[in-house]
Amino acid sequence: MTNWLATTIIVVSLLGAAYGLVATLRDRAMDWGHLIALGVVEVLLILQVVLGFLKLADDEGPRDSATFIGYMLGILLIPAAGAGWGVLERSRWGPAVIVVACLSVAAMIARMDQIWTGNV
Repeated sequence: MTNWLATTIIVVSLLGAAYGLVATLRDRAMDWGHLIALGVVEVLLILQVVLGFLKLADDEGPRDSATFIGYMLGILLIPAAGAGWGVLERSRWGPAVIVVACLSVAAMIARMDQIWTGNV
């Protein structure tokens, strides 16, 4: 894991969740800002996955690399699924899906860091 990138992903995800929460509380549908936020999170996640695989190839990383790889591949699906579901849900619950997706990404990144450092 790249620590500065993991921290950046968590911060951006939490900001995206806050933005989605404000829209949900204001009874607004999802807008382009939500999609952009999820897109930024996805790009950061792709960068983290590429760097993670490079470090694993250099024999760095956790003893249980299979779990870590599963997390890396699974986390890439969350922003895309959240965006798709949010677009389909045109009520206030569309941004609520974005909140859940962004909070899930932040939690999974924190868990990936635990796996990477061996603090399971």
